[in-house]
Amino acid sequence: MLFGVLSFHAHATALPEPVDPPPATHVAFSGVLTLAYHGGPNPKWTPRLLELLKQRDVKATFFLVGTNVTRHPELVRRILADGHAVGIDGFRQEGDWRDPLDLAYAQAALAEAAGVRTRLVGAPKEIDSGDRRLQDLGAIVGGIRGHEAGMVRLHDDGSIAIDITRELLDVVAVGAPQPATLPADAPQRITGAVTAWSQRNGDLVLVVLGTAIGIAALLGLLRTLMQLGLAHTDRRLRREAADETTITPAVSVIVPAFNEAVNIVATVRSIAANEHLADVEVVVVDDGSTDGTADLVEQLGLPGVHVVRQANRGKPGALNAGIERARHDVLVLLDGDTIFEPDTIAQLVQPLKDPGVGAVSGNAKVGNRQGLLGRWQHLEYCAGSNLDRQILHALRCIPTVPGAVGAFRREALRDVGGVSSDTLAEDTDLTISVTRAGWRVAYQPSARAWTEAPVTVRGLYRQRYRWSYGTFQAMWKHRGALLERGQAGRMGRFGLIYLLAFHLLLPLLAPVMDLYVVYGAFVADAPAAVIVWAVFLLLQTASAGYALRLDGEPLRPLWAYPLQQVVYRQLMYLVVIQSLVTALHGTQLRWQSVQRTGISAKLLA
Repeated sequence: MLFGVLSFHAHATALPEPVDPPPATHVAFSGVLTLAYHGGPNPKWTPRLLELLKQRDVKATFFLVGTNVTRHPELVRRILADGHAVGIDGFRQEGDWRDPLDLAYAQAALAEAAGVRTRLVGAPKEIDSGDRRLQDLGAIVGGIRGHEAGMVRLHDDGSIAIDITRELLDVVAVGAPQPATLPADAPQRITGAVTAWSQRNGDLVLVVLGTAIGIAALLGLLRTLMQLGLAHTDRRLRREAADETTITPAVSVIVPAFNEAVNIVATVRSIAANEHLADVEVVVVDDGSTDGTADLVEQLGLPGVHVVRQANRGKPGALNAGIERARHDVLVLLDGDTIFEPDTIAQLVQPLKDPGVGAVSGNAKVGNRQGLLGRWQHLEYCAGSNLDRQILHALRCIPTVPGAVGAFRREALRDVGGVSSDTLAEDTDLTISVTRAGWRVAYQPSARAWTEAPVTVRGLYRQRYRWSYGTFQAMWKHRGALLERGQAGRMGRFGLIYLLAFHLLLPLLAPVMDLYVVYGAFVADAPAAVIVWAVFLLLQTASAGYALRLDGEPLRPLWAYPLQQVVYRQLMYLVVIQSLVTALHGTQLRWQSVQRTGISAKLLA
């Protein structure tokens, strides 16, 4: 029945106007008329219309607009209480019910206002209403003459609709529409409540969103300016201070390994194939593996490679065991899935020619960058971690030597008591500790090492959650550096504040930009939000392209960056939120290892 009424309505209102319609008082219509009102509820005219219909004991259909429903929910409830049928005609006055998102918002508004949803939706907007196109009773009824049933579509926004309704009820019979509403489900009620609150408190929402976006935009612009300025300056200063002399100290390479059977052979072989001219010993610490990791290393029979077996003590315990076993004073630490290039060790130790440098960060790169998830992580490493290190190297406050590739003086490690297990980000904790002990930390981008990134969303989330949570732990542990002097104070007032601004605040605020776009486009009617979001995205993409150039990478993966900002950024936002909540609650999070596939080692073989 409802579909038939709608179909007839579209056909009837499309009929041409009759020529010279007879006076309204002489119009006759043998069928049954259905009344439909669009555009309401209207606080001034809908109550008057309802009173008229109630006096004549007539039921009609009200096609409501979602924004008006939110503004005047009491009128919606009155319409239903009076026995009228309710449909929806889009969320906004200029909305289109054929748009699924617009329709969903309108249904949510109805659910919040009256606890119902409707099966009845409005007619397309290109069909003119009876009271707008044919402001004459004879013309309106003449357009439906000859049919057994008809519908007159009137706008619920003025006296014309009331006048025409009154005259129609004097000359034609009006039938009652069939009920079209069903109880709304919980998700629709919740969505409706949120939408209604945001609409009713639109000024407050815009102020909050505007403030958050302003802070996010300033942080994003500041970071971009720092990247453009300091990263370039760091490269220039590095070239100007280039010392052609090289050092070749004896090196002990320590590899903590827990169930790294799929990667450990490729890792050890890549170290053994190094081109460093001095003695290089390799200490693989098997930290209670159950997959035969230690056996695989021993079966290689490579000279200078030693295996230490111990019960599981965690990564810090494995590193400390390797440091204690190592013979040399320059220690290279790397993960059990890292692949070194032949010159990685030789490049990594060069900054140690400066006696004030206690640690050196290498350039960790994603080996398995195939597929969308791999490309996103590749972009994150280049445009995030590695570019950050160039900025912070110029400021002399690098907070993290990555576990994948780093070199330390034994003396610096002795000064801080070895690798601490106080946090899950033992690399950040160790690096900040070394800096607070008076040592400088350098970044050597030419010391490249390839690591395997998670291949599933679940694995990625677990890894980033551990990193984020551990970073917050390290920041809190070393908060005292904010008040210290010298190298420690530089770390506190530059390094820790950098982490706070760009690893906590910016990830929390950046998704607000996406929320503002949705709110502006579908609730607040602010199309400029899309422009602001596009400019922000363009700025971020340009920054990522610059980072790729600095890192000597091709720009081809840059096509995936806009999509990364829409999807990947939301995942990282959830990571930061969960990490922050966990840290504030003081919950102790256990070490979460990432499942390895060995794909990176195979690709680099």
